[in-house]
Amino acid sequence: MKKVFICSPFRGNIEENTKRAKHYASIAVGSDEIPIAPHLYFPNFLDENDPNQRMKGIEMGLELMDLCDEVWVFGFEITEGMKFELDHAKEKKKPVRLYDGSFNRVNIRTLDVDDRVTHEYRRTVKGLRLMR
Repeated sequence: MKKVFICSPFRGNIEENTKRAKHYASIAVGSDEIPIAPHLYFPNFLDENDPNQRMKGIEMGLELMDLCDEVWVFGFEITEGMKFELDHAKEKKKPVRLYDGSFNRVNIRTLDVDDRVTHEYRRTVKGLRLMR
């Protein structure tokens, strides 16, 4: 089974974003993939509101990403934490799959004319090793 890094929002509406991340992880399991979702794991023992603990969690998340075969990005909102993760994926040349919030694949060929994505989103995913 492949290990896939789940990249989705956490900050902001933590309760709703946690629910969504659990759903994305369960979809990965249903696809016979092993989901790696640090934002579901680390907040159990690290305080998201403590800057030192948050940075430690992000750093550990990058270490887990290094072990993954792919990165799956969910939704069109890219938080600062997600951007940091995607910059790391770009540096490591990790294969990246883009999904909307309903687990529909985003067509990378039509990304430039997709009304659902912002200029910031396009700029963030530019240079990633995007998979069709």
